[in-house]
Amino acid sequence: MSLSLIRKPFVMQGLAITVAALMMNSTHAASEQEQIQQLRDEVKELRALLQQYVPQAKQQNDAAQVAVAPATAVAATNNQNTAAVVTTTAPKKSPLSFSTASGAEVKLYGFLRGDASYQAKGGDGIFNRINKVDLEGAEKNSDRFYSTATVTRLGLDFKAPVEGADVGGKLEVDFRGGSSNDTIRIRHAYMTYNDWLFGQTTSTFLATDLQPEMLDFNSPLGIGTYRTPMVRYSGKFTPETSYAVALEKGNDDNRAPSLTSKVKYDFAEGKGTTSARALLTEARSKATYDNNNNRINSGEAELGWGVAVGAKYKFTDSLQAMIDYSHVKGDSKFLLYTNNAFNVNPNNFDLNLNEFDAVTVGTTYQINPKLRSTLAYGAMFADDSNDFAKQAVVAKDTAQNKTLQQGWWNIMYSPVTPITFGLEYIYGERKTFDGQKGKDNRVGAMARYNF
Repeated sequence: MSLSLIRKPFVMQGLAITVAALMMNSTHAASEQEQIQQLRDEVKELRALLQQYVPQAKQQNDAAQVAVAPATAVAATNNQNTAAVVTTTAPKKSPLSFSTASGAEVKLYGFLRGDASYQAKGGDGIFNRINKVDLEGAEKNSDRFYSTATVTRLGLDFKAPVEGADVGGKLEVDFRGGSSNDTIRIRHAYMTYNDWLFGQTTSTFLATDLQPEMLDFNSPLGIGTYRTPMVRYSGKFTPETSYAVALEKGNDDNRAPSLTSKVKYDFAEGKGTTSARALLTEARSKATYDNNNNRINSGEAELGWGVAVGAKYKFTDSLQAMIDYSHVKGDSKFLLYTNNAFNVNPNNFDLNLNEFDAVTVGTTYQINPKLRSTLAYGAMFADDSNDFAKQAVVAKDTAQNKTLQQGWWNIMYSPVTPITFGLEYIYGERKTFDGQKGKDNRVGAMARYNF
């Protein structure tokens, strides 16, 4: 056999082996590219699901926690027969949050605050007392400087892990308790179970979210901040419309709790809110005794009531306005700076119920992200033609007022988020049923650190 015939089979075999090797390599490369493309498609699907089901704000917060491996890294992991392309990290807890032994989540909040006030004319104390300012000719509280840190506040919000139920609570205190205003006072203390609330908090008849901002801690004329023990049920008619009904503690002499209710509607896109409220309460006098301690009257009772409506609306990102109106008869608990709920006819011991209108109106302008200003007005107008007013004139009761009016302007500056400085000017007047007048004229300043 010749040499050429011997070499020919070997050449053919070598070519066959080379072609087979090239085909295997190309098949492997094609398979690898298909796997990379498949992983890319799966990542796209995951992103689409996140955009569909996760709120935009949460996606932004989680963006730093979710990392997708690049294609080269995917190829490397595939060569090592490993999966994994998406990794997440657990959210970081706030340093002011902690858990109790029973597993309840607790969040601490509050602020440190200092106040100062120069009072040209007014009442006896640093904060709002428009209903008790000195009458003309009897000024005792003029040209005074006050300062305090007692409005510093501490609070705890609770949320308990109970299966099938929404359980929570709140405990909030400041240091305005006692006659000297320097001991701890409970502001809010309640627990919630689903739609029920049990404990002490702001009355359902009030709408503190509608009041104009005021630096003065005692709050504006024309609204209320009364916190009372209650049992309250809340619910929703629609996602924008909610309601609440409560039994609340009224005056100590009352035999029955006060009935309060509220319907609230929130405007779309966070533009504002509006609410309507109602109140039924008892006005009851104490028993009357003669000089020999013989009871001559066991006390009389009348039905007191009130209605209120208000709104707050944001016209632009910088400008918002608010207004609230109330009409009340026979109550002195729920709204600030009002007269006594009633007085007693000395002849037949009948109750003469006080009746009044109260209003606040104001506007806040956000000058820039760190600076805002509020201009507002509040008033109380009592009925001066009823028996309550006539009895007050006969008894020369100068603690009861026919009218109260108060205007204020403030400016708030927050150089950084947790710190706020404020400056405020307040002017007000009161007029008694017998025509005497008193003035409120003062400037206040405040520094606050929120935590």
